[in-house]
Order: sequence, then structure tokens, then C-alpha cells
Amino acid sequence: MNRPLLYITLFAFLLLTAGCSDEKPKNERKGLTGYVIETNYEKKALLVAESDKTARDGDYDAEWYFVNDDAILLDRKNNKVLLTDIEVGAEVETWAASPSLESYPAKTDLSKLVVADDVQHPHYPMLQKKAIQMALNFVKSLSDKADIFIVQDAVSTESEWIVRVFTFNAGQKHEISVHAETGEVKQIK
Repeated sequence: MNRPLLYITLFAFLLLTAGCSDEKPKNERKGLTGYVIETNYEKKALLVAESDKTARDGDYDAEWYFVNDDAILLDRKNNKVLLTDIEVGAEVETWAASPSLESYPAKTDLSKLVVADDVQHPHYPMLQKKAIQMALNFVKSLSDKADIFIVQDAVSTESEWIVRVFTFNAGQKHEISVHAETGEVKQIK
């Protein structure tokens, strides 16, 4: 084999093996940890907003993550999940494959998402995710204006879930009670 053909063959082999690597993209960055606030399965998009666990100084970041075919969607046990299995109210941790577009909420391509295990109420079968969905629907029904909703936190009491929701544009805080047995929803403040 002559030298030029050998070099071309080696170069082609290196290109092929580098292109098939499982390494993370060089520009991947840690995204948000928070709750899924909205889903758009047709556009393959999830809106995630930070909660009190990760927000800095009361500033809640929110990002639309667009899921392409290369995105990795996992549960905490590293099992693959489908996009349609990720619902409003799910707590997630994200990584982005590109810089965010400067807007609020920001927009970026998702490279990886890990869904936290859902928490069941200690005395009733209602899951935290379901309580968050009910609280968000209740707060949305209070206004006819579009807004960005931030789930600040969701905690269980003896018989209910207390979900604190902040409406970004209106600047209002809502404390919502969801009875964990009956599903009754009411505003506390």
C-alpha cells in the first residue's frame, strides 16, 4: 500500500470514529433544575422553571427546552423515558446543547434530562406531580391573561399538598391547598 493511500485511510478512520463517539458535546452546559410547567409534545418542547431549591435571590429562571433526536431522557435509575411520559409537575434536572436565546423564558436545545422520582403524599395516594397540576390549573383559572407560572415549592401536610405558585408577569404569589384524599383545591392566600 502506498503512503498517500495509507494516510487517507487512517484519516478517514479517525474521522469516522470521532463522529461516532458517545462523548457529550463540547458546548453542553448544565441547565435548570426545577418543575415542568408546560409541555408541547407536538413541538417537542418542555418549559422548565426553577423552584425555591435552586433559584437565586428570588430570581426564577425559566427555559423552553426543545427535544431533538439526540436528547437523552432518563429517570433517576438511568432508564430511558419517552418525552410524552414527562408531565407538567415533574421535577427535572436538565442539560442544554446550545446557549440560551436571550428571552424570558429562554429557549435552547435539550441534550439531557433526568426526571426525579415522584413523591407520594405520606397518608394518601396522591402524587406531588398531580397536586402541582391541579394547583397550576387553579391559578391559571384565576386570570384570562397569559403568564409564566413558577412552582416555588410543594410540601405535604397531614392531609393536603400546599403548592406555592408565583405568576411572573402579574407578580402575584399564590398558596394553594390540594386535599390529598378528595382533590379539593382552594386558595389559602
